[in-house]
Amino acid sequence: MSATFLHGGGDNPEARSIAFGRFAQAYLTNVQARPLLIVATAHEEAEAQATADYYRDLFAGLSVPADWLIPVVVDPNRPLTAAQVAAHNPAGLFVCGGSTPLYHRALCTDLSWVDYLRENALPYGGTSAGAVVAAERAILGGWQTADDMPRPILSEEVSEGLEPLTVRPGAGLAPFAVEAHAGQGGTLTRLIHAVQRGLVSEGWAIDEDTLLAIHPTRIQIYGRGHAYRVVRAAEWRVTVRVYPAPETYRRR
Repeated sequence: MSATFLHGGGDNPEARSIAFGRFAQAYLTNVQARPLLIVATAHEEAEAQATADYYRDLFAGLSVPADWLIPVVVDPNRPLTAAQVAAHNPAGLFVCGGSTPLYHRALCTDLSWVDYLRENALPYGGTSAGAVVAAERAILGGWQTADDMPRPILSEEVSEGLEPLTVRPGAGLAPFAVEAHAGQGGTLTRLIHAVQRGLVSEGWAIDEDTLLAIHPTRIQIYGRGHAYRVVRAAEWRVTVRVYPAPETYRRR
């Protein structure tokens, strides 16, 4: 399996080359005149197409030939499949951002496309929701604890339309949970609660304009912000370690 690239959201033009650019380099190293698929979803097809076009222009600005960039619009009624991916014979796949629950339904209903990526050693890239749903256990959202007496854990504005902290099986491309917009949206708090309650055993929260490149033996952090590793230390206790980019975490 090629590396998995998870971007924390945001798009400061000054950070593109050191964040999104890392995924572009991996794709271009792998490419033999084969396309990069840009997958998007939204409640309206026109909005999904506009999102895909935005990232198409972004990668074109990072030296990816424009005619190699193929938008793919999906939705919960037309989820992504291996057959749909294979029809384009791509050299990489990138998933855009938007509503995390919607991306989860559109990408995690049929995981045959994940098997296709693995079998063909293709790099995966995702930003914001596209990074979150790549996790083995995906944190879909929520702004309260799932207790008899719910307590707020972050702003309702970043709840993804869900009230209780909600975790579901994800695509399994990252062996831990992922939160995006960590410092900017305060989602690190939600990850801490998910780990502390045993809903996930480990997670990484990623700042905007920051990228995790996940390799078999290491995780590389690129960009302008931080990544935060959260693990369960004991019952009701967690540890949080902060990694400022650029940094390398050695996986055991």
